[in-house]
Amino acid sequence: MKTSLLILPIAALASGCLETEGSYGTGRNSSGGTASASVNDRSGGGFTLVLSAGGSTCTGIFDDPAPGGKELSPLNCSGGNSGNATVLYDGNGRPERVVFGGVGIGSGSIEF
Repeated sequence: MKTSLLILPIAALASGCLETEGSYGTGRNSSGGTASASVNDRSGGGFTLVLSAGGSTCTGIFDDPAPGGKELSPLNCSGGNSGNATVLYDGNGRPERVVFGGVGIGSGSIEF
């Protein structure tokens, strides 16, 4: 049952239940290779993060954007992995960079 709960956020993004227009970036992963991420506006405010790292797809919700601020959120990851991500916001309160790390996903930084 735990696996199905992790897949739900990913399935919602794939089916178009969440808005998909946003920013995308790639960066190096400490565990080797690259990681990629996208941030998308949520209809109720804030952002959804979709991160691909270490062979997993992870999602996180960020609901308190502030100009020049930062926000930490736990990640829901496929494959039983876990992690956290911090989004750093620019002067307009838009995601500028994400810093991530966790078990099975490595760590890194991605600019949007």
